[in-house]
Amino acid sequence: MNILYYLDVFPKVSESFILNEIYELEKRGHNVAVCSLKEPDSEVNHDEYEDLNALIHYVDDPTYTDIIEAFQPELLKSIAGPELLYRTTPKHHAANLIRAKRSIQFIEDINWDIDHVHSHFANVSKFGGKHIATYYDVPFTITTHAYDIYRKPIGKYTKKLLNIADRVITISEYNRKYMKKEMGVETAVDIVRAGIKPEKFSPNQPVRKNRVLTIGRFVEKKGLPYALEAIAKVAAVLPNVEYHIIGAGEQIEPLKRKTEELGLTENVSFLSNVSDERLLTEFDQARCFLLPCVIADSGDRDGIPVVLMESMAMQTPPVSTAISGIPELIDNGENGILVEPKDPESAGKEVIQLLKNDNKYSKLSKKSREKIIKEFNIEKEAEKLESIFVNI
Repeated sequence: MNILYYLDVFPKVSESFILNEIYELEKRGHNVAVCSLKEPDSEVNHDEYEDLNALIHYVDDPTYTDIIEAFQPELLKSIAGPELLYRTTPKHHAANLIRAKRSIQFIEDINWDIDHVHSHFANVSKFGGKHIATYYDVPFTITTHAYDIYRKPIGKYTKKLLNIADRVITISEYNRKYMKKEMGVETAVDIVRAGIKPEKFSPNQPVRKNRVLTIGRFVEKKGLPYALEAIAKVAAVLPNVEYHIIGAGEQIEPLKRKTEELGLTENVSFLSNVSDERLLTEFDQARCFLLPCVIADSGDRDGIPVVLMESMAMQTPPVSTAISGIPELIDNGENGILVEPKDPESAGKEVIQLLKNDNKYSKLSKKSREKIIKEFNIEKEAEKLESIFVNI
């Protein structure tokens, strides 16, 4: 199949699951091209990116002078189709039409017979993907994740987009139920996990018994202030605890101030985005992984954080929270630990147990990798996705 991915930004450090998905589809013999609405604002160090064969086209942003062109009758008729006209505001409608036209020109330039259009994240820009699919009379599918369906107020066009897709895909049963019951999505919804490559995450270095690790964007839904409070509880019992936080984001300065207020400057190390090699070393050396996710005031929340899958594949048992789809990944007490959100006291106690109790650590670390191999393996998930694309 010739599959077009219509994305907001590609590649993106925090969306490695899309990169992995495309890589696996190529391995299965499919041709992939990407139309990305923006270029990445940071370098991507993933090995899979270097091995991609996909052609990547960055779509120029429409200008105000493009608006008139967007409403020419021939363009409306050929790209949008009557069922798509004015599904969004005039401003967004014009932008989506222009982006679709420029993407179609790219497809024509590479002389592609397109078979399928797929997008990730159900925001208003993805109507452009549907326009392209309409023009070529091919199926359009879209994968939802978290912020695109949970942020408040939810965009009124999100439901419209999902209901004109030929199939909706999502990463968890939690998401599927929410879209069906709370959003009223009528399109069939399939579950395809945002899996990882277990063979890439294989532990091979000695663990530091006093090391705790967190990886993630410094945003509200990651619950990092509560992580620091949990580490303060740990440091009161184990003063030599080392806590490494890898990431970047809007909360960096408040988090550093909180670290000072809690008296943790000797325990906490902030690291920016790192290479794959350094990431594996950090996972390897950590005794446990801490990610106390919360539901943000906006309603935004994590789906199933890929970084939790990576920690489990590395046999670094996670301590996280029982929200959204996380309990579909972590079986509490079997392959990781779940606590209630915004409860640093409980999170701290569980981290202490993992640092001190060798038997508990050994049990959870072994079971955590088994769960990933069985249920969150990107090769198996790509096979599910391929089946949807082929049979739709």
